[in-house]
Order: sequence, then structure tokens, then C-alpha cells
Amino acid sequence: MSDPIVEPELESFAHALADAAGIAALRHFRAGIDVELKADASPVTLADREAEAAMRTLIAETYPEHGIMGEEHGNEQLDAELVWVLDPIDGTRAFVNGIPLFATLIALVRDGTPILGLNAYPALGERWLGVTGKPTRHWFGATESEPLRARACPSLADAHLCTTSPDMFDAADSARYARLKYAVRDTRFGTDAWAYAMVASGETDIVAEANMQPYDYLSHAVVVAGAGGTITDWDGRPLRINSPGSVLAAGDTGRHADALTLLQSNQE
Repeated sequence: MSDPIVEPELESFAHALADAAGIAALRHFRAGIDVELKADASPVTLADREAEAAMRTLIAETYPEHGIMGEEHGNEQLDAELVWVLDPIDGTRAFVNGIPLFATLIALVRDGTPILGLNAYPALGERWLGVTGKPTRHWFGATESEPLRARACPSLADAHLCTTSPDMFDAADSARYARLKYAVRDTRFGTDAWAYAMVASGETDIVAEANMQPYDYLSHAVVVAGAGGTITDWDGRPLRINSPGSVLAAGDTGRHADALTLLQSNQE
């Protein structure tokens, strides 16, 4: 038997990172926390910073040879073979509005390619873990599910589409996205990372987003793929640490291909 792509201790460590981040985040959830604006006008809070700091401390103590890419505290050792990519609170706007759909996103990347993805929802007590070579698994509290399977969808006209916000698209991407939006059955906004978990769980069909950072999408790449879904950028390329930031995920390979056709930049 060949060696595992991701050692079990790294899976356990990813859960420990999520535990630490969740404790830090929930300390401030619905507690009247102050909100600051970054240079790009996106919100950030003390909860974001403390949650990431807690994860970085654990990595430094346990795997000092590993690299880190974090949304709030920058990058370290990105030339390392293994790099942890951290989004302490994905969905800060949800967090500051008291909405429990925010997530801690953790990816482990080897030579630029994600090999582990953990999406943890501290306020809900749910987690999705994807590991290359294994089926995606879901936890509700301490209860682990059977391996997950994304659902089939008979046609694009039957598909349900999720997107965090139409404001994430520039003019060119908005025109491309509109072709997809008007081809599906319905569209849901405001989902943040939750939509990718729902694709993996067979509850929705497609997610299309753009202008994402590596810490926004790398965990989803493994979670969706491990449930039998397909996830790429809008040009059909696998998601890597240096991808351009567009993301298309679908539970059904055929519907992913249909959606990709509509999103192609050279299509009028």
C-alpha cells in the first residue's frame, strides 16, 4: 500500500487549528465587537486577528518548518513544501451581523496544490474535511457522517446557483456571470463559504464567484472534489495557490461543463 498523501496526524492537527480559531472567534460573536475597514473596504475585527493568531501559534509550535499564508497576519516561508493557508473568519460581514454562517477555512498546500481542506463553522458546530485520495466527511458536533456525495443535476435549467454577492464581480465578470445566472433555475446570494459545503453535501448544485484570494478558495477545492464534485477557475484550470481568483464549483460534472461554457471570457 502506498503512503497516504496526507498523514493522519495532519488531519488531526487541522481539527486542532479549527478548535483554536473557533474558541477565539466565538468569544467575540454577538458581543458588540468593533469593526474596522481594510484598505479594500472589507471589514475586519479583533476576532479575525485573534483567531488567526491562535492558529499561527499552534503551527509555529508543532510544525515550525511549515509555511503559512494568512489573511490577517501575512505570509511566512511560502517556499516550504507544506504551507497552511488560513482564513480565520470567512464571512466577516455575516459575523458582525450576528449571522452564524461564518467559517474558519484551513487548507494545507503541497508545492502549490491543495491536499487538505477543512471548512469549520464554529457557531453551528459543523465541519467538512476534504483530503486528497479520501472522501469528504462531515461532522455535526462529535458525530461523523458517512462519506459525502454531491448530487446529480439533470440540466442547467434545473440547477440552483449560489454566490456570496453580485458586488464581487467587475464589469467584465458581471457580464459573464449574468449568462449563467439567467440559465439556472434560481440564484441565492449571501452564502459565503457555506455554499461550497452544500455542494459537497448534495444540497445545492453550483457556486460561481470571482476576485477571491487563496485563503478564500483553497479549502473548497479539496472539500468539493472529495465529494465527487468539480471545482476549477472560470477557465477550467485546477485551483492552486497562484490561481487568478475566479471559482466555479458544481456537484455534477456535466453541469460544471455547461456553466463553464457560459462563463468563458471569449463568449459574447
